[in-house]
Formats: sequence, structure tokens, C-alpha cells
Amino acid sequence: MLKLLKNFVDNGFIQIAGLLALFLSPFADAIGGNSAFWYLFFVLSMLFLIGLFDEYKKNKIMTRETVHIPIIIKVDDGTDSHYVLNNLIIKIEEQINLNNYKDILKKYYSLDLETLIFEYKGSIFEFDRLMSFIRIIKYKIDQIEKELDGRVKFHIAYYRRPAIGFIIGTIFRTQAVTIYQNNDAKNQFEQVANIKDRKYKENVNFFSHYNITKKIVDENDNHILIIINSASHLINEKANSIKDIKNKVIITLKSNGTIPYDSDWIEYSQEIYTIINQLQTKYSKFTIVHAMPEAISIILGMALENYWNINITQYLKNDYLFVYKMNEIKYF
Repeated sequence: MLKLLKNFVDNGFIQIAGLLALFLSPFADAIGGNSAFWYLFFVLSMLFLIGLFDEYKKNKIMTRETVHIPIIIKVDDGTDSHYVLNNLIIKIEEQINLNNYKDILKKYYSLDLETLIFEYKGSIFEFDRLMSFIRIIKYKIDQIEKELDGRVKFHIAYYRRPAIGFIIGTIFRTQAVTIYQNNDAKNQFEQVANIKDRKYKENVNFFSHYNITKKIVDENDNHILIIINSASHLINEKANSIKDIKNKVIITLKSNGTIPYDSDWIEYSQEIYTIINQLQTKYSKFTIVHAMPEAISIILGMALENYWNINITQYLKNDYLFVYKMNEIKYF
């Protein structure tokens, strides 16, 4: 109650009304007559009502149960990040039925949207540098959560290197998150996953989206290759970096082409996670090679977290090069 009263007193329109009343009242008395008094009373009343409405609108926004925060993460080249930010703002406005959301975030929550854009232009194979970049993002996320008492939903648009999506997923593993995927044909980001709970870590009993093929050559080898074919192109199993790994599991989309944007991508990630989770009871070392959208890698990163001995690779120069291990990800 005291905070509401303070905000009311601090309102610009109310303060102007108070100053006008202080300085113009003597002039109204000096001029005399009712007309001057009523003119002043009308002006002050209008300012008071405008201030009252302004505080009502502000309080209605500030007491919303959830504050929606756009996060843009870009690695290497790709669409201009400011264009993506504006695209995300439009998507958020459509969901929450609120206009001028960029101005609202700045005015009422003191959020500079420039600080919500993260661009990494170094080599993804320089792990220490990459990890420093990821820690900056995590610090900002934790800061926003703290300032807004956890009333946050993050809207994530990440693009260019799926390998980095796994590590990004470990940042957001406990928060309410909406994940977007770039639609190259439309040059805009589409919502593909709305995460409210830990459904992405639940095992499934039936695989409706992927075919699973196991090629186990050596039962005593604790290293297994996981091939994820979740795009229009397939992994080259004869590539130099992976051809000598004896045991492999191949996860391939049942449908031709790519995952439809109007599907629930959490379900696709669930099936992949279920396979990996089953395998971890027998194998202690994993290597993942992938052809898949960035959004899927983020959800998988949320599910896998940073505990298992999993080698993450990225396709480059006709091969699948090692980038980092999931259990090397440290935030302290």
C-alpha cells in the first residue's frame, strides 16, 4: 500500500499538478473572481485524473503475473540480430495482447533491449572463450530473474550452430521458456516449443517421430556414437572423425524433410532424450553427431544438462569436429 502511495506521489502528472497549485493559487487569488479559480481547478483536476489513469495503467502492467523477456543469441553469421529482436517482440505482443512492448520493458522494468542481444563472433572451438560468453548470458538471466522475483518467461531465438544450442539449453533448464526456430523461407522466427515444466525429461514408450537403428559391434566397448538425422540432409557415417567408433545408434526422422513448425518440438526432443537416457545405463562415453534445427539442440541441452560424458560435435569442412564435452560446462 505504501509503495502504491509513493508511486502515486512520484507520478509526473501529479507532481506538475502540485506545483501548479502551489505557484498559481496566489495569482488566482490576486486576480480574483470565480473564473480564474475554476480554470485552475479544471486544469489541476485534469492533470490529477491523467496521473491517476497513468498510475493505474502502470500498476496493471507491473503486477502482471509474468514478464516476457526476449533473448537473442547469435553465433557466427546470420540474420541481423536487431531484426530478430523486433520479430520476437511482435510475436510476444500477439501472445500477450499488449502493444508497444519494447517501450513497456524499458519504461516500467528498466530493461535495455540491447543488453538482451548476445553475439559470439569467435571460434566455437575455443572452449574457454565460448564458456565465458555463455557465463555472461547466464549472469544476465539470473539477474533478470532476481530483479523480477522469478515472474519471468524467456523467449529465446538462437541461431546458426546447433552444437552451441546444447550448452545454451543448460542455462535455461529450470525456467519457463518459449523457444523459436528460424524459418528461412519466411525470414522470421516461429514458436516451436512452449516449456512450462520438465516434460522434456520424461521418457516415452512409443517413437512416433523417429526410427531407431542400433548397430552394436563390440559389447565391451563403452563408447557409443549417436547419430541424429533430424533435418533434410543425413549424417555421413563414413566421415573421418566418426568412422572408427564401433557402436552406434541412428535416430532418423520418419517424415521426409524437416520438422513442421506447427508441431510440438518438445515431443521430438523427448524421443531423442529417451534413447540417450536408455543408453547411459550401459555406456559411459557418448559422441553426438547431428543434422537438426537449433531449437531441438536447446531442448536437448535442457534435458541432458551438464553431467554426462557427452562429446558434442559440429559439422565443418565435410567432417564432424569435436567442440566440447557436456560435463565440462561449469558456471563457477
